[in-house]
Amino acid sequence: MKLADIYIKSSLHVALAVTALALVTVYELGISADPFLLGFIFSSTVVSYNFTKYVFVFTAGADRSGTLLKRIGVISVLAFLAMCLMLFRLPIDVILLAAVFGAITIAYAVPVSEGKRNLRSVYGIKIAVIAIVWAGVTVILPVMNYGIESLSVLDVGAESLQRLLFVAVLILPFDIRDYRYDDSTLGTLPQLIGVRESKVLGMGLLISCVVLEAIINPVSSTSFVIFGLIAAVTAVMVRRSMMIQSRYFASFWVESIPIFWAILLIFSKPI
Repeated sequence: MKLADIYIKSSLHVALAVTALALVTVYELGISADPFLLGFIFSSTVVSYNFTKYVFVFTAGADRSGTLLKRIGVISVLAFLAMCLMLFRLPIDVILLAAVFGAITIAYAVPVSEGKRNLRSVYGIKIAVIAIVWAGVTVILPVMNYGIESLSVLDVGAESLQRLLFVAVLILPFDIRDYRYDDSTLGTLPQLIGVRESKVLGMGLLISCVVLEAIINPVSSTSFVIFGLIAAVTAVMVRRSMMIQSRYFASFWVESIPIFWAILLIFSKPI
């Protein structure tokens, strides 16, 4: 079994991507990086993603003897313990807001109505739920942890909206990949408007993200140039997205974009 498969399927890579976006907020808004919050974001992402992906495998009496599932289970338990430890070092308002996002995640995977429907099964809502949770966790949590009263409301609003739109674009390669397999009642963007039209919309959203970056940082700043590069790379990835993709195109390379963004910011202006 390849280590890459364990790394990706145990949600370690997506957790690193989410944590990287929280770091982007730190550098974009010039706030302090709290290692306990970053550790909480990483570990809680591992827990939440593995919960949504594997909860029915572990509760439906399916065969769990496979090596991969065992390792994912161990990683999930360790991540849960780390998440609980990090909670003791966070302010109560941050914990409460994180609980809200956690509740949304649970409702996304677990049926919450008598008709056995979860949020994921609500037509057309998938991309909105994921984008809202990612934006909340990677922008609002770091801002609340730092103290929103000391920040520009315009900058925080622009950063939140930019993150919402950017994450929506990052989801497109996954929805295009899964177009042939997703239930038609899911209502993903490619299902609603078509693959080609989704790509065009994605380009429009990226342009909006660039405009929002100009609100957050001057056009002549290093941060703006870096985001311009990230937007260009993202545009290429969306443009190249197809229903038949290489094994790691979306699950590794597309999800690596936030990591590259954070790395570029760290090397450009270390805190």
